[in-house]
Amino acid sequence: MRTEEKEKEEEEEEWPTSRSAHEVLLIVLPYLHSLFELLSMTGVSRSLRDAIRDETALWTKIVVEQPLSSRLTDDILWEITTKSAGKLNTLILRHCLRITDMGLRRVVDANPLIRKIIVPGCTELTPEGIIGCVESLTKMETLHINGVHRFTKDHLSALSTHLPHEGAVDVEVCPKCDQVMMIPSCSRASCNRGRRHERKCRGCWFCVPRCTECSVCLGSDTEIQEAACGGDSLCLECWLVLPKCRFCNKPYCSSHSSLRHDIVTADHSVQPMFECQACHYRAGTTNPYDAFDYQI
Repeated sequence: MRTEEKEKEEEEEEWPTSRSAHEVLLIVLPYLHSLFELLSMTGVSRSLRDAIRDETALWTKIVVEQPLSSRLTDDILWEITTKSAGKLNTLILRHCLRITDMGLRRVVDANPLIRKIIVPGCTELTPEGIIGCVESLTKMETLHINGVHRFTKDHLSALSTHLPHEGAVDVEVCPKCDQVMMIPSCSRASCNRGRRHERKCRGCWFCVPRCTECSVCLGSDTEIQEAACGGDSLCLECWLVLPKCRFCNKPYCSSHSSLRHDIVTADHSVQPMFECQACHYRAGTTNPYDAFDYQI
């Protein structure tokens, strides 16, 4: 028994020397979510930076989110995507306001294996530019363009001829306002009894009031709660589980949670607290509501 335990300990001691730390990190790298995380790893050491730069497989999926979205330009995007050596298959650019049709088309022409393009909120892109990119690709499976302006029914029809199925694109024609918008699904059981196109609450965010967190429609029989985001509404179920401002008792939805001003305390046993922006910037007293006379 002692011999087996001793052999196991020797194997555990030998493992780090038989496999270098960089080899272990290279196994983990493909599981990193975004470009920001991948670039952060290049600062660990020079040898790891060179290994990441030369490993083509790590650059076949590019995901650009905050805080890099506002800094990404056409030239930087080109420099990053060339590391895939033409094997890029997934391009995700979220709210990259400086990416243009020319920059996107340049990347698409150099990477004919692209299957997925997700560009929500990239407002400098145009319908014509996106259609041109999709037409040049033969293996497109997914296209997300919510937040790209000026799309019409004719543009959507042109895209559908180059996509494998109806759900490949994330926008459609709203049956209520007749505009090309994203129509979220509803989790309410009564709304899903019939066919999808027969849902009474089927409509875009502007036409149908919805919970910002779960997208359920907010009907007359639903208790609606206000979020701290400003103008956003929540269903009671989501409102109950979300953390709330310690003063106004309003929560932020998940997409705006970065706006919270966290309260740092030395006591780790205390539940984490935060202040919303309105309460944080309200000046005058320790409690931002002491200066107001509320009528109950």
